[in-house]
Amino acid sequence: MIILIVVNHMPYSDHLGLPFLYTRFGKGLEIITTRMSGRKLSYIMIYCMMVCAVSIFIIYPRYVDNFLRTPVKHTRGREHSDGYIHIVTATDAQFFPGIPTLINSVRTSTKLLSHIKFHIVVCGDEGNMTSLREYLQCYGIDKRDENIDIISFEAQRDLDNDTRQIWSDMFSSKRLKSECNYVRAYSYRIFPDVDKIIYLDVDVAVQKPIEDLWNVAVKSRAPLLAVPNNKTYEVGFEADIVTKLFRERYGRQFKKTSFVFNAGVLVIDLDFFRKYEMYKEVEYWMNKFSETLPIKLWRLDCQSLFQVMYHGIWQHLPDKWNGRGLGNKGRSFTVEYIEEAGILHWSASQKPWRNEGKYIELWNSFRPPQCSNHGICQNNTKAIGHGYWQCICDKHYVGNHCQRLLNDGKN
Repeated sequence: MIILIVVNHMPYSDHLGLPFLYTRFGKGLEIITTRMSGRKLSYIMIYCMMVCAVSIFIIYPRYVDNFLRTPVKHTRGREHSDGYIHIVTATDAQFFPGIPTLINSVRTSTKLLSHIKFHIVVCGDEGNMTSLREYLQCYGIDKRDENIDIISFEAQRDLDNDTRQIWSDMFSSKRLKSECNYVRAYSYRIFPDVDKIIYLDVDVAVQKPIEDLWNVAVKSRAPLLAVPNNKTYEVGFEADIVTKLFRERYGRQFKKTSFVFNAGVLVIDLDFFRKYEMYKEVEYWMNKFSETLPIKLWRLDCQSLFQVMYHGIWQHLPDKWNGRGLGNKGRSFTVEYIEEAGILHWSASQKPWRNEGKYIELWNSFRPPQCSNHGICQNNTKAIGHGYWQCICDKHYVGNHCQRLLNDGKN
């Protein structure tokens, strides 16, 4: 009985299905203890403890291997894995304006600049990659920077027709209907040599050292870390159907009253994803979503998918690591809230680079100078292959981002 009680309070015991195990054995032991005593009872208690041990270490080996046998690595961020803090974001052309601000905000707040590696997944055709490089150059971000990795992700090329159709069906909002929302689910194969990432939505600005978040991440054994969203699975989910499917799939409880998380800031353990073939869980839940149509199991595409897949095994991050809601029309925030946030997140529709955006001045304080503050970055919508973006310099200034002053009409 002691073993059962201890195990039930171990980290990730809910993921192991141990509350269910405890309930079944506990009830049995309760019956036994009321009917027997003495030596027979001792033998039965020993037998039950042995069965419990076998159940934990044989029936559940894939989970025990990760959560009970693997030691926690207490390392500083720059000592982890290959020495880099890997930051992943994803964008299509309409969200390009967020990228320079994201990069600059991380670089100006960190003390480990040379250990930061950006991975920017560009959605759509190959032309978008060239377009983004030119756009970044307008902001003085060198397209040859070895710590900025720009990768193409094209659903038409990288996913089969059935998968694309299910993803398309999952989107309930036109605003969110972008290939970029797939990236979180496929990062394990987009970055095959990376073991852990910080995933950031493109509409964030980082104002506290990102290594502080990374230090939390590398000390954790949880497969995913995120900030709770103060909403439960009772909102935005067909909770009763999901509960039934979840129990059938994993043999453990689905707590629909527990909090979900906001997926704009995530720490994802890609090694865990690969080791335990989490892509099969992506496929399973996507198929279930398709099978139950026209009833939609959830409302928020990939975010909801992750909230179900990682139910009961994700770890809460402090609220400061996702100061969300700055793009919400109906919300306002105190100075203290903004100052204490490690990451500011313009979630919702009013993005700060749009005319109707909120907290535009705050966002601009993180944005690097456009064309060295001596011109504007202009888009050529008719460009093919290159020349999508270029700085149109003010009088007396020249250079790719208007960085040089002319002297009496001469360079």
